[in-house]
Amino acid sequence: MGHVLARLNGFGLTLMPNWPYSFERDHVGSHCVRVTRWTSSGPVQVVIDPSHRLVDASDVVDAADGLDVPYWLIETSLFRVRWPAGFTVDSPRDAGDGTPFYLQGPGRAAIFPQGPVANARLADSDALVAPDQTVLAQRVSDGGIASIELSYSHDGESWWQAHWKVPFGADNLVVITAQSLLIASEQTREAAEAVVAGFERTT
Repeated sequence: MGHVLARLNGFGLTLMPNWPYSFERDHVGSHCVRVTRWTSSGPVQVVIDPSHRLVDASDVVDAADGLDVPYWLIETSLFRVRWPAGFTVDSPRDAGDGTPFYLQGPGRAAIFPQGPVANARLADSDALVAPDQTVLAQRVSDGGIASIELSYSHDGESWWQAHWKVPFGADNLVVITAQSLLIASEQTREAAEAVVAGFERTT
């Protein structure tokens, strides 16, 4: 069993999954969470209803007391963000991948955090731009969060990517990256902006 780098917190519960795992809402508009643990013999699933305090699914997920808020937060040892609708929360499948979690959505969308990293490493405005990418827009929010949107082609398809540099202390930042097929960029951008807007440190 690999080390778990993220958990769900909300509705008075903390859900600590067993790696490798996936969280998804049981259905649209539901606060119930379907947890999947991927095993060598196939997926094992359990549905967690936060209105029921008794949880007996320790082979898939462990439950403990959590924050009394009416929504789910994805929480790491350093920060937490809101779980956007329409996206699953997935662990890295590679035990050596240090990314805390991946949000997966329509249009092959993925949203994920990186860092913290030193501000100086990304001081150049082109630090997050690959040679084959075109800059679509660059912004700095009132809260000092710099973002850049990019387009590129991969395997004959048009893709969209964006990065948000979220301040993390005086000298560091966390990068929130989002990408998807260009046709799904509006929904992906909206979800990523919700993640960025709800970002808060846990340390």
